[in-house]
Amino acid sequence: MLLLVFLSPALVKANEFSDVSRYHWAYQDIKFLSDKEVIKGHLGKFSPSASITRNDAAIMLVRAMNLEAPAEPQVIPADMNPSTRGYNEVLAVLDKGMFSLTDNKFDPAKPLTRKDMAMALAVGFEYIGSGKSSFKDLPADDPYYPFVDAIAENKVTTGYGDGTFKPDLTVDRLQFAVFLSRIYTKPLEYNVKASGEVKHTVRSAEEAINLAMQYPDGTVHPADNTLQSFSDHTGLLSETGIRNGVLIYNGAEQNTDFTANYFKPYLTPGGTNQTLFDTFIILGRSYPGGELGSSKNYANYSDFQWYIDQTFSENGVLEALNASAAQLQKKANVYLAIPYPKLQEDIIGLDGAVLKNSPKEREKMAAWYMEAVEAVWEEKGFSNLTFKGYYWMSETMGYPQDGPLVEQISARIHQKGKFLIYSPHALSTNFERWETYGFDGAYLQPNAFRLKLTDADQRLHRAFLNAQIYGSGINIEIDQYGPHQIEAGVVNFKKYIEMSHRYGLPGQSLIFYQGIGMVDRMIQYGTPYYMEAYEQLKSLSYSIMQ
Repeated sequence: MLLLVFLSPALVKANEFSDVSRYHWAYQDIKFLSDKEVIKGHLGKFSPSASITRNDAAIMLVRAMNLEAPAEPQVIPADMNPSTRGYNEVLAVLDKGMFSLTDNKFDPAKPLTRKDMAMALAVGFEYIGSGKSSFKDLPADDPYYPFVDAIAENKVTTGYGDGTFKPDLTVDRLQFAVFLSRIYTKPLEYNVKASGEVKHTVRSAEEAINLAMQYPDGTVHPADNTLQSFSDHTGLLSETGIRNGVLIYNGAEQNTDFTANYFKPYLTPGGTNQTLFDTFIILGRSYPGGELGSSKNYANYSDFQWYIDQTFSENGVLEALNASAAQLQKKANVYLAIPYPKLQEDIIGLDGAVLKNSPKEREKMAAWYMEAVEAVWEEKGFSNLTFKGYYWMSETMGYPQDGPLVEQISARIHQKGKFLIYSPHALSTNFERWETYGFDGAYLQPNAFRLKLTDADQRLHRAFLNAQIYGSGINIEIDQYGPHQIEAGVVNFKKYIEMSHRYGLPGQSLIFYQGIGMVDRMIQYGTPYYMEAYEQLKSLSYSIMQ
């Protein structure tokens, strides 16, 4: 049974279910529904493999969809009465035509089958199929085929790997929870706006994007539903202190010394009193032996120590940034990157000790790194820099081991009054769950800056839409274009800037990717196209707009 509410009214959150490990593949789905009070547990357990009854499925759907029983029901099952548990919920789903009766009986205790589930979801959420899906065990003339086709068309299910749907197979508690979570973790409808008005409301995000592109000022926004409310703007993320942040690479990929003059165009445009970037995110892409932010890295404690030394050296990024800010009489926020603790191979300590790789050792490695960083920061005493927190180097949360690791890291960071941010790529796994991991800010990459792309506008719309859905910020991107690329590069960059203004990004929270140092290149080269790119960048500054 899915909803054992008849014995205990107390809500049990997913992270309290003793039979649902934090490492379980569907943990986030269960947590989402339990947080929304759609799922309630019993005696601290979820019992994921137990079958769900038709009655419990009806109760869960009514909670999720916020349905009410009709005042004058047209269908009353012969095997239920007002004192029966779930009676009103069953009347509500029958009123919408989501379930069928057999001999006028609902059979509330009967296990839910996959074809029952398909009918309930397709009718309840008004899914429409295309007739294109094909399953070996479900012919097109089967009365349940339209419902199965509809949920397949809307990517609620793909069936089994052997090409079957198994319509008569019973559904367990876990499966039903995952199906419902898939529906509600994204909007059910999308509004297309132009000239300040809603022009279209459609079910498909891609259809909405295509419609928005027909208007010179078209934008796409998620429509609220019974479980989720959405903003019409990207995330403000005020706790992070970031209005305009910039990524500054300082690992082995950076082969020049930083200077105070280097940072002046970043801090303020043209020597004015205004601010271009208020926050500097310091990260090293690589160490002499490999990558620091990739799951393929093999960095040990000595490599982490190398990066700390690199960051705090006399000719390093922080000394130069602090000197520049002091000369301009400005203050700057700083986030320092946490290199990705390697996922494979033994970990070698500073003393040469061989430590077997495990979640505990990875967490200890990250904790040691943060303590070392904070000790050096305290010793340096930078006069014009404020240490706001850390930047997680990995751009995805695709490995199950990383979720608990980041939660532990974020808990340590929050205990010290600091914050944790990251910047997932456009197709990043589990981006939608960023807050559950303990991140205080996520900055989604549109990944629309490559010059050979033919769908840059669609990518930008999609990124701004997803940032609204999931409350994230945006990472504005420009490549480190050379003189032979800059003309085309400016055209591409203008798309980012125009879309940013269209969606009201200035004044929210954004970060800026610029390769190794595109802003410096804009100033040093100083040709019309480079200066045009710098002027476009300045238009994103909230203080300059004011």
